[in-house]
Amino acid sequence: MTRPGVMHRREAAGWAAALGLALVAVAVVATTSGWLLYRDGDSVVVALMADSLRRGDPQDWALSPVVFLPETGVYAVLSFLGFGTNGTRTLNAVVNLLAVYGGIRLVAGRPRTGARPVRGSVLAFAVFVALIILEGPAGMPGLHLALLTATTTYYSATVVGTLMVVGMVRRLLDGAKAQWMVVGIAVVAAVSTLTNPLFVVWCVLPIAGVVGILLLGRRVVPRVVLVVLAAVVGGAGIGYLLRVPFAANIVAAGGNYLRPDQADAALSHLAGAVGGTLGRWDGVLWLAAVVALVVACAVVGARAWRRRNVPVAAVCAVAVAAPIAALILVIVAGTDADRYLQPWVFLPILVLAVAPPAVAVPRAVAVATAGALAVAGVVAVPVAVAASGRGDADLACATRWVEESGRTGAGQFWTVRAPKLALADPSQLVQVDNTLRPYDWLVNRAERRGPVTFLVEGAADVPFELPAGVWPFDATRVACGRYTILDFGSRTLQLGNPRN
Repeated sequence: MTRPGVMHRREAAGWAAALGLALVAVAVVATTSGWLLYRDGDSVVVALMADSLRRGDPQDWALSPVVFLPETGVYAVLSFLGFGTNGTRTLNAVVNLLAVYGGIRLVAGRPRTGARPVRGSVLAFAVFVALIILEGPAGMPGLHLALLTATTTYYSATVVGTLMVVGMVRRLLDGAKAQWMVVGIAVVAAVSTLTNPLFVVWCVLPIAGVVGILLLGRRVVPRVVLVVLAAVVGGAGIGYLLRVPFAANIVAAGGNYLRPDQADAALSHLAGAVGGTLGRWDGVLWLAAVVALVVACAVVGARAWRRRNVPVAAVCAVAVAAPIAALILVIVAGTDADRYLQPWVFLPILVLAVAPPAVAVPRAVAVATAGALAVAGVVAVPVAVAASGRGDADLACATRWVEESGRTGAGQFWTVRAPKLALADPSQLVQVDNTLRPYDWLVNRAERRGPVTFLVEGAADVPFELPAGVWPFDATRVACGRYTILDFGSRTLQLGNPRN
C-alpha cells in the first residue's frame, strides 16, 4: 500500500510535469500557428461571446450546433486576470491541455500495488504533446488534430468531457463508489451534449457498444451495464433537452450536417489529408505513432479481455471504437471537417495510461527528466508571451481606421472576425456575405447597426457584389496590409436580408 504522503508527492510531480509539457506545447502552437490561435474566424467566437457578456450587450447569438458554454465560461474567468485578449487565449490553451492531463489521470485509475497511474498518465500526455509538435504549423498539408485542443473553439470541452466520462466509467468498472460515479458521469454527459452533440458519437455510442459487448461476453453483470447506460445515455438525453432553450440561437439544422451523397468527396479529402501528412517527415512519424497506438490498444485490450481485466479492456475498446465512429461520421456527413477526427489523437494514448510499459526508471533518470521538463517549461513561458504579444500592424491599422471613422462598415466572415474582436465596439463592423446580406453565423445579431458606408476586404475574399449604381471606383481605397478598406464616404450601402 502506498503511503498517503508518497502518493501526494507523486500526484504533485505528475501535475508539475504536465504543466511543463503544456507550456512547451502552447509555446510551439503560439509560435507556429498563431493565426489559428489568435485570428482565425472560428477561433475568435468564444472571446467575442465572453467580451459581449462582460459589456452587458444584448444577446442574440447565431450559433452552430456547438454552443460553447464551458469554453466561454473558462475564457470569461481567465479574462479577469488582465492579460488581454491574446494573453488570455494563450493562458486558456495551457488550461485546456492541463484539463486533458486531468482527464487522462482520471482514466489511469487509482494508485495500487504494482500500478503506475501517475507515470502512465504523464507518459500518455507527453505523447499527446509530441503529436501536437509533430503536426507542425496548422497551415502545412496534412492532418492537424491534437493542436486544435489548444484553441478555445475547436471542441476542447468535448475532448475533456469524453476523457472524464471514459475515466469515470473505468473507475465504476473498477469498483469505485457507484453513487458518485453515476452522478459525475450523468452531469458531464449532460453538459457535454448540451454544448456539442458530437459528444454522442465520440463518447456515448462507443461506451454503450463496449458495455454491451462486455455483457454479452459475461465480463460484467447486467446491473453494472444498466447503471453505466443509465448514466451515460440518460445524461446525454438530459443534455439534449437542455438544448431546447437555445433553439432560436442554433441556426444550422442538424440535417445540414448529414450529406451521405457527399461521401466520395469526404473520402477524397481524407485521402488528400493523409497524403499530405505522409509528405512530411514529421507527418510520417505522427501517422506512425497514431497507428501504433491504435494497434497497441487493440492488443492490450484483447489481452485484458482474456485476463478478465474489465476496466482496461473497456478503456482500450472505447479507444478503438470511438475513432472508428468518428471516421464513419465524417463519411456519412460528407464533410471535409478534419476536426471531427480528434478521437484518433486523444483516445488511443490512453493505452499508455492504463497499461504503461513495465520498465524500471532509475531515480537519476527520473530526476533528470523532471529537471529537463522544469527548464523547458520555464523557457517556454517567454516564448509563448512573445508570440501572444507580437504586434499585428495590419490589424491595428484597420481597427484604428474604423474606430476613428466613427461609422459602421461591413466585411466577410474570414476577414472581419479579427477586427470585430479588436474593436472596442464590435457593432462598427457588420458581418456580411459577398452580396452584402448580413451573414448570421457565430455572431451576435443584436449588435447589428448601420448605415454601412465602407467595406473591409481581404485578399482571399469573394469579390463584393455592390448595389445597383454603386461601383468600386466610387470608394476611396485605404491600404492596411492584408486588409483593404473601401470607403464610400457619405454614401450608404444597402444591406440585403440576413442569411445563415
